Amino acid sequence: MSELPASSETCTSHTPALRGDCPSPWGEPLARAQLKATPDDFQVVEVMGFEPSGEGEHLWLWVEKCGLNTDAVAADIAQRLGLSRQALSYSGMKDRHARTQQWFSVHWPAGAGTANAGVWSLGDEWLPQDSSNAQYRVLKQARSNRKLRRGAHAANQFVITLRQLSFIGAATRELLDERLATIAVHGVPNYIGDQRFGHGGRNIDQGLRLLAERRAGQRRRRDQRESIWLSALRSALFNRVLAARVSNQSWASYLVGDVLQLDGRGSFFQPTNDDASWPERLSAGLIHPTGPMPGAGEAAVHDAVAALEAQTLAPWQQIIDDLAAIGLPNQRRSLRLCAPDLSAQWLADDSLRLSFSLPCGAFATALLASSIDLEESPHALFAE
Repeated sequence: MSELPASSETCTSHTPALRGDCPSPWGEPLARAQLKATPDDFQVVEVMGFEPSGEGEHLWLWVEKCGLNTDAVAADIAQRLGLSRQALSYSGMKDRHARTQQWFSVHWPAGAGTANAGVWSLGDEWLPQDSSNAQYRVLKQARSNRKLRRGAHAANQFVITLRQLSFIGAATRELLDERLATIAVHGVPNYIGDQRFGHGGRNIDQGLRLLAERRAGQRRRRDQRESIWLSALRSALFNRVLAARVSNQSWASYLVGDVLQLDGRGSFFQPTNDDASWPERLSAGLIHPTGPMPGAGEAAVHDAVAALEAQTLAPWQQIIDDLAAIGLPNQRRSLRLCAPDLSAQWLADDSLRLSFSLPCGAFATALLASSIDLEESPHALFAE
């Protein structure tokens, strides 16, 4: 792959020292547009990559929701079935201000309790039955011998309509189409989106406060949001490494000491001289360089990559040590995000519809922001 030009676009930051900038290899945004003007403008369909087995003690429910976050739907289903919230699970969180479809699983052995136990008997009616836009419905059900675990799905399919689109400076529709075509071929930096950090970066602030209290030996009531706060810290650290590699133009190429990841999968490996195929696979977007999600354990990288990551993260070594002390594992995440099926349809001069698929854990906003400065509706910001 040829070297990629670097320029920068800035992430809004409540904690600028940690969040910093998110440079883009493709230049400044060419247009501005409104994201999520309506829930139907942001449609997401979960792709599992496999089907329920058809038998077993877990009931899977294929749910369409609108105006609700994933956990709220799980809680409501559990209440209607007379089960504990812990009986419900799902693979991925889906946006609240959107129209989404995904699987939920219920540990509910067939025939247990009452005659209707183990069967969803409410059909496909919208729930709750009121005039609000915050509703869900069960479109189908199936039996499975396994429960859904987080991150089990393979991908998400997006259909996103951008409204009130206006070009910046001398940009044109033709230039934007060219930028999108470039992204479809080469991908974008796999930044973790603002949703992870919370409104105004509050999840980072809460995470820093949590680590400081633990370091000081202060005991506090356990909060179920702690994992979200700690994830925000690790995500911000990952973004810093990715930003450094975009700046030195190595985000999509191999550096000595890299650990590579198979596209859309959790498998990692270190290339060897015995494998002559990996450079071509890297160029084709089938494998990617990775960056750290810091925690306990030795980093798998070495040489130039280990030095770059150590230098980049040195200002936040205390945070990394605290994360390791808690026991969060040192993990890796792809630096590059590819969407080879990206397609664009102009609905009007100021309306653009984009369709694409992304692997589990990727952020659609990371793909969009490399071309378009996004403005979300106030009621849609950080909904999940």
